[in-house]
Amino acid sequence: MSAIYANVSNQVAALKELYTGDDYMKDLVYKKNPLLALIPKDESPSGFAGKYIPVPLVYGTPQGRSATFSNAQGNQTAPQISSFFVYRVSNYQLATITNELLEATKDNAGAFVDEAKLVMDTAFRNITNDLALSLFSSGTGSRGQISSITSPSTGVGATTIALSDAASVVNFEVGMTLVATATDGGSPSSDTVVITSVNRSTGVLKGTASANPLSANWAQNSYMVVQGDIPTGGASSTTSFLKITGLAGWLPKVAPSSGDSFWNVDRSADPTRLAGVRFDGSSESIEEALIDAASLVAREGGQPDMCFMSFASYAALEKSLGAKVQYVDVKHEEADIAFAGIRVHAPCGPITVIPDRSCPAQTAYLLQMDTMKLRSLGKAPHILTYGLEGLEGLRVGTADALEIRIGYYANLICNAPGWNAVVSLSA
Repeated sequence: MSAIYANVSNQVAALKELYTGDDYMKDLVYKKNPLLALIPKDESPSGFAGKYIPVPLVYGTPQGRSATFSNAQGNQTAPQISSFFVYRVSNYQLATITNELLEATKDNAGAFVDEAKLVMDTAFRNITNDLALSLFSSGTGSRGQISSITSPSTGVGATTIALSDAASVVNFEVGMTLVATATDGGSPSSDTVVITSVNRSTGVLKGTASANPLSANWAQNSYMVVQGDIPTGGASSTTSFLKITGLAGWLPKVAPSSGDSFWNVDRSADPTRLAGVRFDGSSESIEEALIDAASLVAREGGQPDMCFMSFASYAALEKSLGAKVQYVDVKHEEADIAFAGIRVHAPCGPITVIPDRSCPAQTAYLLQMDTMKLRSLGKAPHILTYGLEGLEGLRVGTADALEIRIGYYANLICNAPGWNAVVSLSA
């Protein structure tokens, strides 16, 4: 039998073996993203079949009860029912492998895999970080707000941007192409800033602007979005969002008012049952805030079992508990991975608090996890094969390279928002 040399087909097939089981999900997707790892999922082929998923919710019981029969009969009402019609969104990450690498390793598939694995691993990490952020976000694509911005006086050159919340620097990477919106979800600028450096201590970004002067959207208090993550006309409602509608959408910090349209539902009819519990714990210790918020959720019939917050808030909680702190490990049901947390005892039972780097500063989400589900067509993320069983490498028409596509089609579902809470924290 003649020898079989490595070629485009079997080299890429060899690489595929690293990204078809659960190991890549554990190591590249779940390991540093607790909410993404622990949230219940439906990744079956029918997990998000059809145009949308209806999420019915009874937020009011039928009336027609009275100690007087005639009043009971005369005051009957139907159950108050709403249905969120949730659309899936798509997200893509491209990984390009140069033909030079293919040629240099054509007699050694192992060498190819070693070199190409770096490209694939970092590509998976990038789209995973974006997905993890999306689960905490509202769906508008905003990654951070501008505190101040300075641009060169002439020509197209370095632009310096200070973030309003330095902790949101975790949402930015060198090489990102950003647009700006005057409001969260507003129409994006046509001009861009490409990030060239990130100061993760100070929360200051530097980048190259496509125009000078930049448009009025690039100003104090404006929001920054990766180009293509928001429609050209803006994202004014859930049905126009290009990103996953995460916790900030399902559990907004501001109660919905009349005219609200969240997946075609006006949640102002019952802002708690339709949009979650809101609690301002900024004047309390973090432990007290969590206990008080949990008691409000319990009053509504919920039983939150998990809480997610930033590392800074988690550290403040840990220090304030002192000798009372109780540590606990939470294990993923399928992947061989566990997360360390702190147990807080609340009126509705114990709650496990876990830090997540994608959670906004001074914000905690108290969740009854069985009311949440990340629905997707297949794993989120996964390598896109376009109906083929093998890994498909596409020749790049404008470059001497192969392109591999990673992506997902998904959205977050909550079937009982009122059994969950968003909490404003003191630290």
